[in-house]
Amino acid sequence: MSTPASSAESVPALSEGQRLLYTYTAPSKTMADLRRNASWWVPWLLVSIVSVAFCFTVDKKIGWGQVIETQIQASPKTAEKMEKMPADQRAKITRYQETGARVMGYAAPLTTLLALVISAGILLGVFNFGFGAKLRFNELMGVTAYSFLPSILNSLLIILVMFFVDAERFDIKNPLATNPGYFVPPSMPFLKGTLGAFDVFTIWQLFLIAVGVSQLSKVKKSTAFITLFILVLLFKMVGAGLGSM
Repeated sequence: MSTPASSAESVPALSEGQRLLYTYTAPSKTMADLRRNASWWVPWLLVSIVSVAFCFTVDKKIGWGQVIETQIQASPKTAEKMEKMPADQRAKITRYQETGARVMGYAAPLTTLLALVISAGILLGVFNFGFGAKLRFNELMGVTAYSFLPSILNSLLIILVMFFVDAERFDIKNPLATNPGYFVPPSMPFLKGTLGAFDVFTIWQLFLIAVGVSQLSKVKKSTAFITLFILVLLFKMVGAGLGSM
């Protein structure tokens, strides 16, 4: 009679192409394969490339100056403060914000890597200390990296939208009608920000992480998903609350 170890070894290893494809079509296969090889650099690289393309499109089709101006106008309190400033001071602040946004945008490979590390660390703490999952950090780096893949489709859709939308109407924080917050006016920032947790792509990514956690530990997929969604919802609520102050 074969042992669990030998039966696990009999499962064919997936190629990188298969892991990428199965993330969209059969995520349990990709996540289970991370126990064999927790490599995460390919999805990180793909997400980074598309992120840079996204920032380039914003730069050329919308303009970072317009993006900053739209965000200022979306916050009545911020807009009021800016209007009270001397014109030269307002222009200086806007110019700094524009430069900062552009730099952060083109630094996507680094910021994405940082997001991977932080996310994997949070998952490690939540599921190992909270649920006794005994997950490894490199496995969670892989789970997180592959769960980022839906963001590629999200970014491509937004890039497409930028070719048709008026620059003044483009909201970089909520550019697609993929969550209820899209339909809430900017005058209700807390509700708008909180409802962002119910975004289709956010839920998709949380589902992928939940699949990964369940494949690599004894934590149930439903338990992992509910835990993750509650954390994201709380994060959105805190962010929305701070943004509405």
